[in-house]
Amino acid sequence: MDGVGKTAVAVAAGRALESSRSDALVRDPYAAELVRLADAGLPFPQAWPDDPVAADPLEQSLLLSAVYVGLRTRFIDDEVTDAGLDQVVILGSGLDPRAWRLPSLDGAAVFELDSAEVGAFMSSAMAGVASGAHRVPLAADVTEPWAADLVRSGFRPDAPTMWVLEGLLPYLGADDQRALVDDIVHLSAPGSRAVIEQATALDASEASEERLETYSRLTGLPMDEVLARSSPPDPAALLADAGWHTARTTIRELEHLYSRALSLDGTGTTSGDRGGFVTATRPAR
Repeated sequence: MDGVGKTAVAVAAGRALESSRSDALVRDPYAAELVRLADAGLPFPQAWPDDPVAADPLEQSLLLSAVYVGLRTRFIDDEVTDAGLDQVVILGSGLDPRAWRLPSLDGAAVFELDSAEVGAFMSSAMAGVASGAHRVPLAADVTEPWAADLVRSGFRPDAPTMWVLEGLLPYLGADDQRALVDDIVHLSAPGSRAVIEQATALDASEASEERLETYSRLTGLPMDEVLARSSPPDPAALLADAGWHTARTTIRELEHLYSRALSLDGTGTTSGDRGGFVTATRPAR
């Protein structure tokens, strides 16, 4: 699996690592097997070490990313469970088997939008595993028209929907982010909710520009596409303008909420004041 697919494998590896901890915030019994089946050759350790601080620099970086994945996954799981809605749309669903692992989704219609490659892999890997949810995988590129395909797949615009945007916006240009939020607004019935991981704005400095140029050379991604992501729109402001009630949750607040520092020694933090999540509700009236 290449590109975004490999990123999805890395996130699954992070969930597998989190699940191996004695104090795990998330228990994903399928993550490790999904990583094994994907065979992407990622260097993630298979279990949380006794002394993560003693790990080599590469492993420390991977362990730290797993800490963040644990915080992010738990927060989104809690939001989905708290919403208790019978229709859920996960945009950029990746290799997270929420339809299988979350009891709160039993009986719900769960629409999973991702690339055809990712969707086919999940359908094959999880074949034969019972799910209490009605899972509807949909191959979609959210930078292209996708709403009509969602409706044709059984989505009901007249029913309240839980929207999940996890790890998606950072891969989209600013205009595509605005268009995606606009589509959500127009597809949402009163009572709908959303949980959105924000795209982090890049600082406008010579050092930042140099990093972008290096990134562009290494990835082959044109600079104009990279720079399109440097000033992302604020999803909270976009939804508030559409009449939704919004709230923000910072990474620091997640650390406090779940008593888990974004660090390897459990005492410091690398979160700073960047990133975070937007939660939003379209009023019932």
